[in-house]
Amino acid sequence: MRKLGTGVVVLILIAAASYGFYWYQVKSKADELSQQMAPFAEVSYGSVYAHPDGTVGVNNLVISPRQMHAPVSIDAVRIRAGNPLFFLFGGDAPPEQLNVSLKRMRQGLDSELFRMAQQQSDLMLESNPLYVSPNALGCGNVRQFDINTMKRMGFSEMLMDINLDYRGDNQARKVHLDLFVDIQDLAETRMEMAISADPSQLQNPMMASGNARLETLSFSYADQGYNQRRDRFCAAESGIKPDEYRQQHRQLFVQWLNASGVELPDSLLTAYFDLQQPDADMALSLRPVGGVGAAELMMQDPMTVLQSLNLQFSINGKPLALDGINWPELMTGLAMADNPGRIESGAEPEEDAAVAEAEAELSGGVEALQAAASGSAPGQRVRKRPVIKRYQPTPLAELPAYLGSPVRIFTYFGNDVEGQLVHADGQGVRVIQRLKQGVAEYPLENDRIQQAEVWR
Repeated sequence: MRKLGTGVVVLILIAAASYGFYWYQVKSKADELSQQMAPFAEVSYGSVYAHPDGTVGVNNLVISPRQMHAPVSIDAVRIRAGNPLFFLFGGDAPPEQLNVSLKRMRQGLDSELFRMAQQQSDLMLESNPLYVSPNALGCGNVRQFDINTMKRMGFSEMLMDINLDYRGDNQARKVHLDLFVDIQDLAETRMEMAISADPSQLQNPMMASGNARLETLSFSYADQGYNQRRDRFCAAESGIKPDEYRQQHRQLFVQWLNASGVELPDSLLTAYFDLQQPDADMALSLRPVGGVGAAELMMQDPMTVLQSLNLQFSINGKPLALDGINWPELMTGLAMADNPGRIESGAEPEEDAAVAEAEAELSGGVEALQAAASGSAPGQRVRKRPVIKRYQPTPLAELPAYLGSPVRIFTYFGNDVEGQLVHADGQGVRVIQRLKQGVAEYPLENDRIQQAEVWR
């Protein structure tokens, strides 16, 4: 009996020592990764997680990239390989199975990542001050749904769960990937992919990509609150109800297509509007017969590749017929479509009325000259020669004297803004332009302005 008790104690000590070594290895690996990332980011975590089934990770992970003022925080990181001993003795070979789970990953919209994205959006809008994104038509003064617009909608951060599942079959020479992302109050997406490739070649990306063939690919999207929040926001911006906003957006979108000469098939047009509905979902799948590799993508024309993909598409559970659509012609038409903001613009001064007024004044001036030439009596009133109004170049320093006047602003990007001048100072100007979906205001800095013209 004493020997049995001694044996149990020894087994417990061995198990405890093994788990202690296992936990230490996990912590050492976490610390090593933190040190490797030190030149790029400051990394900290609260505690180490090491489960006997092979699941490892850390809790309360915080990654603060250098030169960025908003860290990325993750409540729980979990990594599990198929073999519980992989992280101890796995070596460099990829595991047969691998699951990575990130729970409650936070990234503030004030972070450098989103700030840089907003900068690119601002530069694009500045290079084309009249641009309005087609999906923003009818949303008051909003020109496109960028980071700043999301903040105005009430979003302050991206809070998400991410799950990545990998499976490699060495015998069948196939690789399966499954990525699921759930963004709170926004949307959830899933992508599943099956590739014909040797899992052992994944250590050499060039070799793996050269021999790999895509067998299946599926992508799904489900709205989780974004559409409803966007509808309420845009309705408030336009001073109407959400249902009225959706109807207004439909009318303006169709008007933009017609004005641009784009013949969008009714099935695609219906699918677009269905996808804008609250709680909408979409599913896309590709199942090319025999798979498709890099060689086909490079050597075959796009239409041949597209036809070989066996594309299936559905919106809100309803299959979408894609047969007979001339995709190259459709894509070319959409790419060449005119700017919705320019099509709807109604901000130019009423040239006909202005010209009529100028002609009337000119006519009166001619009569006055004729009266003077005919020797009118001294003291008889003679009308002054009128000044014909037109757009005239005006120094930026003089613009404050013309608030409320029609102006035309030229930028160094080669685009112009026409509208009513509502503000001007030593820093810049603001011009409003009346559009059919509302009023748009364009702020422009003085150092971006090449020339300003005032209707005077």
